[in-house]
Amino acid sequence: MARTVAHIAVVVGLFCQAAFAFADDEPVDVIGHLHQALVDAATAEPALDFAARYERLAPVIVDTHDLATMGRVTVRRFWPKMTETERTRFSDAFERLSIASYASRFASVGPETFGIIGTEPIGSGRVRVNAVIHRRDADDVPMEYQLDAKTGRWRIVNVVADGVSELSLMASGYAATLEAEGFEGLLADIAAETATLEQ
Repeated sequence: MARTVAHIAVVVGLFCQAAFAFADDEPVDVIGHLHQALVDAATAEPALDFAARYERLAPVIVDTHDLATMGRVTVRRFWPKMTETERTRFSDAFERLSIASYASRFASVGPETFGIIGTEPIGSGRVRVNAVIHRRDADDVPMEYQLDAKTGRWRIVNVVADGVSELSLMASGYAATLEAEGFEGLLADIAAETATLEQ
């Protein structure tokens, strides 16, 4: 029993040290951590299926992204009109979709896929980490990760791929769905998109 308690104490201590170290990281370190996790999940031996990649990436995506803020941005003016139950249901669905997107889209990356170019401030306490995705048979894709530290440490609040903001695209689509089909229609659409990524 004493050995078990001691082991738990050591594990908790190591976890706290790791969390503290990560809290002090620079924005570029957050992006490097995300990229490495994507590569590790894609190149694991034996190969991981979607469910295993999802499970492996979930804590990393939650840790490196401010999903609560990102989700609110996608529904904008509709957020204040939602009940607490609706907000919880939407936030859960948005988190599942976000993790599924990474698990699906980055299933075939390798150590040579990602490159980080540099970091620059963009105002309002945010910074931009410019990166690139190298593709073998196509042009490179410029990536822009926007981060802020409102949660107490640097976390991603938007991703811009090839000049297109993912949150802006989602906000436009979500607004149209909410206007036409209401809240339940939006959740159904998000669930359907998540299911498609899982296949």
